Amino acid sequence: MSLPFFDKKAEECESDFDKWIYVLKHMEALERMPFTAQKKIFKRLAELADSRCLSQEEQEKYDESLKAADDYYGVLMSYYMNGIDEGEAKGFAKGEAKGFAKGEAKGFAKGEARGSYHKSLDIAKKMLLKGMDDDSIMELTGLTHEQLHQLKS
Repeated sequence: MSLPFFDKKAEECESDFDKWIYVLKHMEALERMPFTAQKKIFKRLAELADSRCLSQEEQEKYDESLKAADDYYGVLMSYYMNGIDEGEAKGFAKGEAKGFAKGEAKGFAKGEARGSYHKSLDIAKKMLLKGMDDDSIMELTGLTHEQLHQLKS
């Protein structure tokens, strides 16, 4: 690990933070130490990290910091979950509106086509009653020969 701006010697480290940074910076040297020396150092580090060794005041501060961290992550998770719910709701509403519009347009076109077809049939009936020939009726109404034949039956 490279910590170029931390240049304190072991005896200059006063706070626990300084000691941790010192250990991290010199971790390579710790690996070259005999196992018994490593064991002593890591035992001391474990003691420093053990929250049971804290004074009452330190324990309260530690507990407050844990609670603050839990609250912070809880709020973040809440925002995250609300964002997902909101996104799903918006996506659903958008999809529903799009689907409705598409369905409405299809229904309108289909209804218009049916209406036009029925109007053509009505006109063709009147033309047949007036005695017009099949070719003229098909040309003016747009009906096919089969449709006109069905109308006559």
